[in-house]
Amino acid sequence: MQNNNFRRWLTLAIISISGGVSFDLAYLRYIYQIPMAKFMGFTNTEIGFIMSTFGIAAIILYAPSGVIADKFSHRKMMTFAMIATGLLGFLMSVYPPFWVMILIQVAFAITTILMLWSVSIKAASLLGNHEEQGKIMGWMEGLRGVGVMLLAVFTMWVFSLFMPEDPNSLKSVILIYSGVYILLGILCWFFVSDGFTSRTESDSEKKDKPAFKLSDILSVLKISTTWYCSMIIFGVYTIYAILSYSTNYLTEMYGMTLVAASYMGIVINKIFRAMCGPLGGLVTTYSRFKSPTRVIQFLAVISVITLCALLFTNQNPGSVAVGIGLILLLAFACYASRGLYFACIGEARTPKYIMGTTVGICSVIGFLPDVFVYPIVGYWQDTLPPAEAYRNMWLMGLGATCLVIVFTFLLFNNMKRASQQATIPSPVTE
Repeated sequence: MQNNNFRRWLTLAIISISGGVSFDLAYLRYIYQIPMAKFMGFTNTEIGFIMSTFGIAAIILYAPSGVIADKFSHRKMMTFAMIATGLLGFLMSVYPPFWVMILIQVAFAITTILMLWSVSIKAASLLGNHEEQGKIMGWMEGLRGVGVMLLAVFTMWVFSLFMPEDPNSLKSVILIYSGVYILLGILCWFFVSDGFTSRTESDSEKKDKPAFKLSDILSVLKISTTWYCSMIIFGVYTIYAILSYSTNYLTEMYGMTLVAASYMGIVINKIFRAMCGPLGGLVTTYSRFKSPTRVIQFLAVISVITLCALLFTNQNPGSVAVGIGLILLLAFACYASRGLYFACIGEARTPKYIMGTTVGICSVIGFLPDVFVYPIVGYWQDTLPPAEAYRNMWLMGLGATCLVIVFTFLLFNNMKRASQQATIPSPVTE
């Protein structure tokens, strides 16, 4: 029993770390935007379009990724996806021209979104029962964050060993990521099962379970909770995308050095991600909230207050400690919410046979910020004074967070009504 439980958590760790670090090359701008512009020769707007290319391709591929998660081998999909992503990284390391980078981003979307995204989430979700969804998803986000954090700290250390003008600094970072991806792909082959469903369903459940049909996509779209979950993800993910500009914000508004701001970016985007995911799961499990949806709603209220404070300090930035503190508070609320928003799908009691499809559809809608946030903010950075550009960015985040509050309220009320109806006894007929 202990061996089985150990293997379950080891499998979760491999799935989580693979799914987490697989995006780091596609999102290299999150920490290395300035080196990308310097060594690869791209403007901020071009880097924004490179990011939005990945976002657009991802939006197209999220729904099909759900079908793949419901129909194909988890082990084969994850192994091939990780190795292929590593090979694409080798191509990226030669600093290709803009149009080749666009093609690489499309290929990254195929390997990390189509083949990996919904597969990893469904595989992790099926490792726990309905009551464990908050804990499983929280630890998944935390383990993803641990892998991302350790690799980011190591690559930043390697990056800092080079002279500021040495183009091999960024190239070394890319090559390290590529090698790690291939190694993780090999581990997936040995540790990840073909499909976890067979381990968690009885023979009678398998027999009664409907086969996947294309009409299931329409059925999922007709469920109101699908839309509520999607909009919750949309709002939280907008803040997540905005937080990727923390390095630039601290550099331009507070005068921090590039190295110091980059390390701060690692703390915000990597370390907090590792800490806050499990913390959100623990709050859900042991606090009086007991609901991932309610916890996300509470965190959204904290985010609104923090964003208002950032808008207030934006025009006259003073103490860098205040700026860092506000961003860390916003990051805490964002990453704790990220560790829980897919648990909302399980909390809504989505049937297992369409779990992957539901994750895919929610991802299509929820991750739309990947399409518009980066080119818009990049355009603001290139055309507006820094104070005005970042004011607009915080206003965008404030609007998105208000959406989270509204849709968590709607989702919780929907689940509450469904629970009440389930407890009402049927009328007795004579």
